[in-house]
Amino acid sequence: MGHRLLGVAMPLALFVAASCASEAPARDEAAPAAPPVVEAPNPIPAGALPGRPSKVVELDAAGLAADSIDTASLETLLIDAGFVAGTERRFSKTADGRRRVTARVLAFETAQGAERYLAWLAGHVAEIIGDAEAIQDPRTPAGGVVFVHEPTGCCHLETRLFLGAWRHDATVLTLKVGGQSIRLGAVLGFVSMLDAAV
Repeated sequence: MGHRLLGVAMPLALFVAASCASEAPARDEAAPAAPPVVEAPNPIPAGALPGRPSKVVELDAAGLAADSIDTASLETLLIDAGFVAGTERRFSKTADGRRRVTARVLAFETAQGAERYLAWLAGHVAEIIGDAEAIQDPRTPAGGVVFVHEPTGCCHLETRLFLGAWRHDATVLTLKVGGQSIRLGAVLGFVSMLDAAV
C-alpha cells in the first residue's frame, strides 16, 4: 500500500512543480526602464552677477506660474511639460543708476518640456515685462532670445526692461534686467556671466 501511494504521489508532485514553474515570469524578460532622475538645479552662486545678491528662492510650479495672468493655465502647462524645480536669485545696484536683475535656472524632465516653456515665454512676454520686441543679436545664446521693453513716457517711474531666455538641454535659464540706464551690451554680458556660472 505504501509503494502504491508513493507511486501516485511522485508524479503528482512533479506535475505541481511543473505547473508552478510555468507560471513564474521568465528571467530573461527586460524590466521596464526606470524614468530618468532629474534633480533640482543648484542655487545660483552669489557671485554669478554684479550687484548685491539676495537669498536664493526655490521655485515650484505654483511659484513660477505667478508670472502669468492666467496662473492656473501656466501651472498646468508646467506640470505637463515636466517642470521639476527652479532657483532664483536677485542682484541689485543703486549707485550710478538703479538696476535690478532677476536670474533663474529651471529644470525640466526633458528638452522638449524646456522648449515648451520657452515657447510660452515668447508668446506671453508682455505679461512679464510689458509690450516688447525681440532683439536679433549674434551674442544671444543659440536658440535663445532677448526681449526689450522701452518706457512709453506715461509714467516717470517706468524703466527699460530686458528679458533673456535660453536653454541647455532640459535646463532653462532666464534673466530679467531693469534700469533706466541699462543697455543691450550690458544685458548680453550678464547673460554670458550667468551661463558660465551655472
